[in-house]
Amino acid sequence: MANTTSTQTTTASKADEKFDRTIVTRTFARLKHEVGGLVDDANRSRPFYAASKEEAVAKRDSALKVINELADRIDLLKKEGN
Repeated sequence: MANTTSTQTTTASKADEKFDRTIVTRTFARLKHEVGGLVDDANRSRPFYAASKEEAVAKRDSALKVINELADRIDLLKKEGN
């Protein structure tokens, strides 16, 4: 049984070592691109992704609200461990 525990611990540490940080970089780049598109669209007199300027501004504001809520949840996750 001791060997099983040792193997599980070793497997977990190997998985941690193999984490590819480029996933994080790509995710943030995609997020920046998507939100940037909404910000640009809200600045247009005739938005591409919304029926009106007001709707484009609302989409931009909603996206920023979601990002702030996500940041708050991540902060809570960090604090849970302590």
